[in-house]
Amino acid sequence: MVTKDLATLYGRVALVVLAFAFVAAIIAGPLLQKAGLGRSVTAAQEHPAPEMIRLKATPVVEGRG
Repeated sequence: MVTKDLATLYGRVALVVLAFAFVAAIIAGPLLQKAGLGRSVTAAQEHPAPEMIRLKATPVVEGRG
């Protein structure tokens, strides 16, 4: 019975620590980005991204008048 109680205690402590770490990561993420310590999302590109080709749609008249 003692082993089961210790396992329960350690499980609860682990859950509290994980919850604290999760909340701390959510709070610290934006603060570290503002401080310039976050990872960079931009990458150097040699070629610019291709632009979408837009076509003008013309109506098709099939009847003869």
